[in-house]
Amino acid sequence: MRSFARLSLFAAPALVALACSHEKSDGGSPWPTADVNLVTDDMGITHVLAESDADAFFGAGYAMARDRLLQMEFFRRRALGRTAELLGPHALTGDIGARAFDFKRLGEQDDARVKAERPADARLVDAWVAGVNARIAEVASGAAPRPYGMRPTELDFVPERWRSADANAIGKLLAFGLSNSLDSEILATALLRLAPDLSSRMPLSLPAYDTFTVAPAGSSTGGIATPPKLAGGGTVPPGIIPALSFADFGGGHSNNWAVDAAHSSNGRPLLAGDPHQPLSSPSRFWPVHMQSTGGGGSFDVVGFAFVGTPAVELGHNAHIGWTATTNFADVMDLWDVTTDPDRTVVHLANGDHAVVSRKEKIRVKTGAGYEENEVVLEDVPGYGILLPDAILPLPHSFLAEGNAILFGWTGFRPTREILAYLDIDRAKSVDEFDAAADLLDVGAVNFVSADAQHIDYHVHSIIPDRGAPSSHAMPWRILPGSDAASLWTGATLGPDKLPHLRDPARGFIITANNDPWGFTQDGNVENDPFYYGAFYSNGMRAHRIEDAMNTLLANGAKATRADMEALQNDTHSPMADTILPKLADAISAIGADASLDAYRARDDLRALGSALAAWDRRFERSSGAAAVFVALEWLIAKRVFGKALPGSLLDAINAKSPPYMLGQLRNVLEDRFAAAASFVPPGGKRALLLAALDDTAQWLVARFGTIDTTRFKYADVNFARFASANGGDSDPPPVAVDGSCDTVKVDEVTFLGPSAAPLDKMMANEVSLYRMAISFADDGVPEATLDFARGAREEPSDPHFGDMETPWVDGKHLPLAFRPAEIAARATETKVLKRR
Repeated sequence: MRSFARLSLFAAPALVALACSHEKSDGGSPWPTADVNLVTDDMGITHVLAESDADAFFGAGYAMARDRLLQMEFFRRRALGRTAELLGPHALTGDIGARAFDFKRLGEQDDARVKAERPADARLVDAWVAGVNARIAEVASGAAPRPYGMRPTELDFVPERWRSADANAIGKLLAFGLSNSLDSEILATALLRLAPDLSSRMPLSLPAYDTFTVAPAGSSTGGIATPPKLAGGGTVPPGIIPALSFADFGGGHSNNWAVDAAHSSNGRPLLAGDPHQPLSSPSRFWPVHMQSTGGGGSFDVVGFAFVGTPAVELGHNAHIGWTATTNFADVMDLWDVTTDPDRTVVHLANGDHAVVSRKEKIRVKTGAGYEENEVVLEDVPGYGILLPDAILPLPHSFLAEGNAILFGWTGFRPTREILAYLDIDRAKSVDEFDAAADLLDVGAVNFVSADAQHIDYHVHSIIPDRGAPSSHAMPWRILPGSDAASLWTGATLGPDKLPHLRDPARGFIITANNDPWGFTQDGNVENDPFYYGAFYSNGMRAHRIEDAMNTLLANGAKATRADMEALQNDTHSPMADTILPKLADAISAIGADASLDAYRARDDLRALGSALAAWDRRFERSSGAAAVFVALEWLIAKRVFGKALPGSLLDAINAKSPPYMLGQLRNVLEDRFAAAASFVPPGGKRALLLAALDDTAQWLVARFGTIDTTRFKYADVNFARFASANGGDSDPPPVAVDGSCDTVKVDEVTFLGPSAAPLDKMMANEVSLYRMAISFADDGVPEATLDFARGAREEPSDPHFGDMETPWVDGKHLPLAFRPAEIAARATETKVLKRR
């Protein structure tokens, strides 16, 4: 980690002032009517202390732009489809996607709805935008230096003024990511088409553990549903992996849980949450505290905002705490549709529908200046859009000649995400929290919240009601547009079909992106009371948290916040619990089982087996055995699925979701579905495990020159890399981290690279961007500890650029300042935004 010289401004508390002009901001919001104090604490977190709500939002907008203006601009341009204007041709595909999904127009529609329905809250958004623009004005005038990346020797630009619609467009982009099932449905279709033998034998939705947030709601037993036949046939296309790459729109995986008052050591609830998101430098979360209660305001909320948005999406206020995980409700569908020759009409089962074309001009930076690219995008009003080849170039064999993919999303309408989070920030009880969450129309998440008396689980989103699952094919894959039953009717799932839970009898609530209902328990989502979704996390993290919670609360024991912190740092591997006993059995059978005679003289494999038997089954950086096991589990998976899956599909699944592959491996090893044994190579499980252990030994010798686990460690192979969009000094070096795909302290990596070749170094796709544990004080006010990735600011020379890396890597929770005395005691910098 490079070191940065500390500027004298940060050596001790300093006081500087910003003199604001009398100019009005976008939307007519005034400059602050009273002084706003921006107090930065020793963790780099800004505390915005204001007299009114509008002034607090002005201060928060200014502070975010001060800390993250370049990153804000990248997010805005991603939403508006203008990134190639800064970064050149490699960003063009993302811009075409943003234009196709039309986040700009959707943001404008959302903004108009907020202004019409809640003008007072619209003025708060306007005030936040005014703060952003105040900082941009300083940069433009030279009163503040250009941020890193914007200087003349770099990208050489100053952002245009922001609009409130821009913040809404970013919110829509984020909601799209939280809703995204495109990759999963394309991969499922590819499996059905290109590996029909595998997909007919292996239930694609089967979890690795039967751990469900809400008790199973009537899921019945049954065989795997017969997949629909799609037009064409075909071989595996070599370009399927880049075609399925939607990293910019990823939804992420996360953990959260709560313990009720009766099972807590201080008689008040406990709450914990750690969102897993794609890695970037800086993190896409920005920490902030907005307080406007001193002069009649209504906000006193601390936590994390997604960069480019005005509310605190995750954290606590003076009354409640809350956290979220992606819910994976299915709100996106794909249809294989026929069109007329000039693509002006789409033919669906319910009739012909006009295709409305629109031309978009995208400016692309080149070495000689700029060039303008024109793309034609196609909407089908009332149904969705036709996916352009540039963002999803499906193999020709997937479609009949002249056909297209119609994409529908419930987010193609004006929605209320900003209002939901503003109300959440002001909620004073879990009842008020649930009412606020009910405003969330898209971007479904598993909210777990707590006040000083109750714990609560609540989900709300617009989810299409597809009718009885047993009556027709469900949309976990591409469906034919000629199937009338697959088309949306406008009906949506009611509150009784959305998962909710309050103060459950067992004393705790857990979500980890697992199936909330238990509909996937038999691997079949087409024989349940209703269809909710098909692709969830594999249940390993949820199982581990549930198991740890049951152990923690056994025999009347009470939980503490320190217990929640420890569980967030848990690196125990459920996959090790599955594999190692079977491996020990295989090694002990050498000499007694004639089919294993090839291994009689393999003392090296016995030595590796002994090292793994002595391992504590924790993925810690210091552990050599952890490096052995991560190779072993993936090399077993390669032997199990390498022949059943065409190479491009194996690579695509590894790139999309490494945990999915490991979950299905556990299902095979534990015989969790009828045809599991057919995936085990000839010779049986013992021979499989020993062959993979031999593969592991060969890799260790090639990589380290030895199998001696004292000569290497997990930190040599497992890393997180927080890359920035503009590179340069914004890119910190990769950092070795604990955890793996199946651990609570997650590190989502794959050991297999292109063509399933072992990697010398693994780079995480997703990690916990922060970990927060919340308890409640005697007066009912939440108290939190946390760590968070990287730091609060984006300037590489700033001391808060990477100052949180060490506590984050080590999982060291630090107290989060919230009360006035705590803020004052930990202040390192104060900036005053002067009133008019």
